[in-house]
Amino acid sequence: MPITRRLGVLAVTVGLLLLTAACGSSTSSSSTSSTAGTSSTSGTSSRGTGGVSAAYVSDKLGLARCLRAHGVPNYPDPNASGQEPAGAKQLTFAPRGQAAAAACSYWGRRIHNDDAAQNQAVRVEYVRFAQCMRAHGLPSFPDPANAEGRVEFVLSASQDGFDPHSPQVLAKARQCESVLPPGSGLPSVKVTS
Repeated sequence: MPITRRLGVLAVTVGLLLLTAACGSSTSSSSTSSTAGTSSTSGTSSRGTGGVSAAYVSDKLGLARCLRAHGVPNYPDPNASGQEPAGAKQLTFAPRGQAAAAACSYWGRRIHNDDAAQNQAVRVEYVRFAQCMRAHGLPSFPDPANAEGRVEFVLSASQDGFDPHSPQVLAKARQCESVLPPGSGLPSVKVTS
């Protein structure tokens, strides 16, 4: 699943969770500049597990049905990846939508737990990838980090001592790709200065 699509799913989920938990309060965060690093050569990035789980999609469908039953009759079903159509979240901003979101908070917690379980599975896979990279001549290759609700590698050429975009590093990454699930692609990488 492309990183932009994953971020869209994550953004909608986080928005609904924040709405459910805070009934309208908002948070703000700043982020550092990032690039698609190692995964940029393939043009895609993956969670490592081949996408979202069936439980996640089922829970997103349950949330949509609950919201409709509690006063948001036009709330759409998610697609096969659990992603709601653009504009769906705005339907929960009105007082009636906020009340429905509060009544359906059970589904929000389930969705959050599904995402946490997927992140844990990805973390285990990415730790194996990091161990492989270290075994292939990059002793300072870091373990994955949790960043903004997802698992990724955070690399700094100046601190880690190698350029994650160099052909040599990319060749090692392709060798280590075999420790990841088939078809998952190379992990997401965030490069800091």
